[in-house]
Amino acid sequence: MNPLKWRLMVIAGVVCLFFTGCASGIQAAAQHPTPAVMVQAEITQTRLPTPTKVLISTMVLPDPTLTLTPTPLPTGTPTAVLASTPAWVYYPAGQIQVPILLYHRISEGEPENRYEVSVENFRLQMEYLSKNGFTTITPVQLSKVILKGGDLPLKPIIVTFDDGYRSVYEFAFPILQQYGLQGVVYVITGFVGASPYMNTDQLVELFANGWEIGSHTVSHEDLVKNPAQVNSQMTESKDYLENLLGIKTLTIAYPYGKANKITTKMAAKNGYFAGMGLGVSNRHSIETLYFLSRQEIKSNCDLNCFENIVTGKKSEP
Repeated sequence: MNPLKWRLMVIAGVVCLFFTGCASGIQAAAQHPTPAVMVQAEITQTRLPTPTKVLISTMVLPDPTLTLTPTPLPTGTPTAVLASTPAWVYYPAGQIQVPILLYHRISEGEPENRYEVSVENFRLQMEYLSKNGFTTITPVQLSKVILKGGDLPLKPIIVTFDDGYRSVYEFAFPILQQYGLQGVVYVITGFVGASPYMNTDQLVELFANGWEIGSHTVSHEDLVKNPAQVNSQMTESKDYLENLLGIKTLTIAYPYGKANKITTKMAAKNGYFAGMGLGVSNRHSIETLYFLSRQEIKSNCDLNCFENIVTGKKSEP
């Protein structure tokens, strides 16, 4: 064979093999992409919609009415919560002026006797105290300040109830709560639970709400006429209240507001902090600690009468 022709045939074969391999490589690359191509493909396949579309389809907007609804205030006694904190001042030991009021029953209807005060009048009287800056304290607080001096509100007052009638719990208690005030109940311990007196649960509830619970003896005997019963009437009622309330700090209100040297000395001897009687003055001292003057609020005492009593302008009618 001609050598030139042989060379041409070899060159043609090489060219043919080259183009055949390139075609196969291109086909293989199309069937098996390189990692860079795969990454680009994945980015293209998983690309999220435009930001505007994502936000519109997934964001939950707040309800506009929620921002307009105020947070509800805690439940309770609105007057007490909203009232400003009373100013307290230091009182030296000795004489001090504090009105001490005496009630017995609170009547839902028209009072039947001098010992009842209507719900309407009682509410007006407590409203007067609240609006005029009076703050209730307890006889134990008063007695400690008389003896040693101490801090008390600028305009202190004591609101007491004798005997322990259920109407005090039913009517006086919620009214006092409304105005941020507390009371004091002097209990005839032998009558607790009997009609129409409070039971132990009601007394404990008053005590838990800041009320002072004191002794009015066991059976409301006239201690001046029956001196032989003074010690038992005082000690037994005191033991009863100490066990019921778990306290040792107690005061006593003498039945009928009557006392003499025997009863006042026995009150001190039996560990009472103070003794309550009846009187026409708002002034108290160490000498009168066991016969503190209380002024009775009677059924016919209107708001003008009440104002005169608490301000010391005149005594009860």
